[in-house]
Amino acid sequence: MFQLFKTLLDKVNDGLAAAPASKLSYGLSEPELACVSLMLMVAHADFSRDDEEQALAQEYVKREFLLSDTDAKAVVALADKQASDAISLHQFTAQLKQLSYEARLALLDSLWQQAYADGVLDPNEEAMLRKIADLLFIRHGDYIQAKLAVCGS
Repeated sequence: MFQLFKTLLDKVNDGLAAAPASKLSYGLSEPELACVSLMLMVAHADFSRDDEEQALAQEYVKREFLLSDTDAKAVVALADKQASDAISLHQFTAQLKQLSYEARLALLDSLWQQAYADGVLDPNEEAMLRKIADLLFIRHGDYIQAKLAVCGS
């Protein structure tokens, strides 16, 4: 009986073990696509779709993942679909908690740039960034420094 219980626990634990990050379309992993989806969620938190915000997301994808214009546009469209279908921020941030603190700060900087791409910091965008920072275990002082670096106020 004990052996049966141990075998069942081993199977459950094997299923919970972290699988290596598999590459999706265009060579991006799930966490990388999650970063782009978070950017678009922040961009749309003000309930508007600006060309500047879309262009910034495409530039980010091209720069970070070395993709062509066509592939970057396709990745942003895929991430936009994921962001639109998202139920909560947790489905994206859960994958990103494993990143180093410096990588999470770099992501937060990119998210602040995305929020301020249209030159206006909407209260909904700021609130979403606060939630994301909390979910990624980013210290409040670092959150404020990132905000001041981009917005200046």
